[in-house]
Amino acid sequence: MPLKVEDIKKYAIQIAEKDDLFVWIGPCAAKKTDFTIIPIDGRKYECGGLIFLANELELQASFRIQKSDDALLIQDSVYTKIDGVWYKLGEPDFYEKTGLEESDIFPFEWIPDIPLDHKQKGPYKMDFIGD
Repeated sequence: MPLKVEDIKKYAIQIAEKDDLFVWIGPCAAKKTDFTIIPIDGRKYECGGLIFLANELELQASFRIQKSDDALLIQDSVYTKIDGVWYKLGEPDFYEKTGLEESDIFPFEWIPDIPLDHKQKGPYKMDFIGD
């Protein structure tokens, strides 16, 4: 389901805009941080960033990462902003809005606006994880 700005505010949905970084402090609560680097500390973060689809389309995105030894993107948390509306990556409305198919998307690369404290500087690759 597409998320408009008023929906995000009304239902307190956590979406990270460009350069935003939130740390999750509970199952339903996140706090904005002023980190200049995302630490590798096991916490879950909501990040503003970019994704680069397999068809080379670049989109503003909001996604969650769970940090441990390696950067791990939580795939079902990826939202993309198109014409001021947020679409969950791969949802039917996303495909309808963009005219894309799954083969146009995966594998994709992603990078947060705020760098990860990681030996690799990104972008990072995400393959499709199917059923």
